[in-house]
Amino acid sequence: MRLLAKIVLILNSSFLIFNGIEAQPLKQVQKFTHADTLRGTYGASRDWWDVQRYDLNVKFNFEDSTISGFSHIMFKVLKKGTIIQIDLQEPMILDEIILIKDSNEPIPVKVEDVKKDGNAYFFSSNLKVNSINDIMVYYHGKPTIAKRPPWDGGLIWKRSKDGSPFVSVACQGLGASVWYPCKDHQIDEPDKGASITFSFPDSLTGVANGRKIKEEKANGLKTVTWEVTSPINSYNLVPYIGKYAHFSEVYKGENGNLDMDYWVLEENLEKAKKQFADAPKMMKAFEHWFGPFPFYQDGYKLVEAPHLGMEHQSAIAYGNKYQNGYLGRDLSGSKNKWGLKWDFIIIHESGHEWFANNI
Repeated sequence: MRLLAKIVLILNSSFLIFNGIEAQPLKQVQKFTHADTLRGTYGASRDWWDVQRYDLNVKFNFEDSTISGFSHIMFKVLKKGTIIQIDLQEPMILDEIILIKDSNEPIPVKVEDVKKDGNAYFFSSNLKVNSINDIMVYYHGKPTIAKRPPWDGGLIWKRSKDGSPFVSVACQGLGASVWYPCKDHQIDEPDKGASITFSFPDSLTGVANGRKIKEEKANGLKTVTWEVTSPINSYNLVPYIGKYAHFSEVYKGENGNLDMDYWVLEENLEKAKKQFADAPKMMKAFEHWFGPFPFYQDGYKLVEAPHLGMEHQSAIAYGNKYQNGYLGRDLSGSKNKWGLKWDFIIIHESGHEWFANNI
């Protein structure tokens, strides 16, 4: 009972902090729309097919803040269904859909057969129950720019102190379809994981979820592929691009050796080496209380981001400016200012690996 009481106390404290800070409302009241209904409803155009894997391929164009590429969606037919819904938010433009039946028969979907309803696209299919099929969705455009990330979602185009591009995505509330075509509903995670292949200027470094499996350079561009083997929520699948430096350590955890990698802007390397000493302490405490880190196969990463922070699975976004507390503020209300003795974002966002990403 004593252990259970401690866990309940910790969870209650976490939820109070979450409600007080991360759930801050936007300044303007957001109206509930028809597009919200289409994205939030899990009905006849979604419930009969189950996403097995995402493979994204995206080029980031820094000159005009556009992106282009394709989303490869592998899925299994659970029961008889006829209409497939693919989500891609305006002003992004869907160029082409190719349905691959039984993973071997490409069938381009005619433009006139695709019904667009705001941010959702619908088309008919005739697929066998239990069959494995694929959808290739080609697209391009200038995605919504996040005004107040991570609370207000979209692409984040910034620059580090040396003027280098510093780019990422935060889209928990707005949905992953703000930047790539997907089945944009949190109930359906790809059972067989996902990969991101993305291109950017070769003077920069690209980091994403899981582990890097490929890197190429050509014509002034660098193209990297990162793969996560665990099921992952679509909003958690994100790239980071910047002038990064890297350091790492191996943590001897409850399930063996855990790779802990840290990707930070070059200008912040020495500060990060000092500040991120909290990470293995966090890992020791969380594994003691909550069990092994859920994603040993994909590793643990802290990645400096152009926003405050987010629980991007196996690639935690960090933007607390290398300060203890919450942007240097004590939230504990304690006489001894316990809230300034640890880095809030490291602890809070890493905690979501157990209580969000793993549930």
